[in-house]
Amino acid sequence: MQTFGGIKMLLANYHVHSDYCDGTNTLEEMVQAGISAGLTSLGLSSHFPLPFANDWTMKEENIESYLDDIKNLKEKYASQIELYCGMEIDFFIDRQDISDLAKAVLPRLDYTIMSIHTLGKTTGDDVSYIDESQQDFKRGIEKYYQGDTQAFIKDYYQGIEKMVEIFEPDILGHVDLIKKYNQNNYFFNENDNWYQETVRACLDGIAKKTTRLEINTGTNMRIPGVGRYPSDWMVPEMRKRNIPITIGGDSHSVAGIVFEYNQAEVYLEKCGYHEYWVLKKGRWEAQPLGV
Repeated sequence: MQTFGGIKMLLANYHVHSDYCDGTNTLEEMVQAGISAGLTSLGLSSHFPLPFANDWTMKEENIESYLDDIKNLKEKYASQIELYCGMEIDFFIDRQDISDLAKAVLPRLDYTIMSIHTLGKTTGDDVSYIDESQQDFKRGIEKYYQGDTQAFIKDYYQGIEKMVEIFEPDILGHVDLIKKYNQNNYFFNENDNWYQETVRACLDGIAKKTTRLEINTGTNMRIPGVGRYPSDWMVPEMRKRNIPITIGGDSHSVAGIVFEYNQAEVYLEKCGYHEYWVLKKGRWEAQPLGV
């Protein structure tokens, strides 16, 4: 832990997007922002190409360029920050799997984030997304679950658990992404027993593996009021199960490189977390929280 502008600050960010996918800045601009913010470890993690048409992930033909660019940035900024090459890879509930292309590229990455963004069938281009819009999320639940939100949410969390069980990714991204468009409890109420029991069962499964659950701070920047992922009530449940954590800004611009990091750090300490995990010289190590 160090201070930046008089504020205690977490020192890493492993969830960073760029103009290779749906970010607004170049890889180098994101690296420079990380250095300026005082980070010591930064992971670049563009959305991995999906096996169906979309406008928010990296294109398959750009993978080699992405890997080369990060290699060059590692060399250029070696004296200022530790850089790591990652990707945010999608797990598909209907397939209970990731794409074949992702499996081929995995060995070339320094680390992986895995997440679920889609619902329904992913074998064609008419795919619904959890986080594209409230209307699209609703359309997917109606089309694939006959409007049964509970059934989808149970499938979602079971999918998260299965993803961790099968692949044990380095980082689990935004575990409760499904709340993004749940303003005013539009789809579900997080305080309902069935919801919290579903989440706890998922956390029980995650706790059996070494995957680090991401504290994701970036959503409030894009949709004020959503809060962090995971929701505050989930963090003590994670702590009870000794689930390791890491930090990610889900940064889509230089302005979000350490967004709300100080608030996250204070809350983690309040919940009894004393460490978070960072990459140092290519190895995951526990870094103390607090002074």
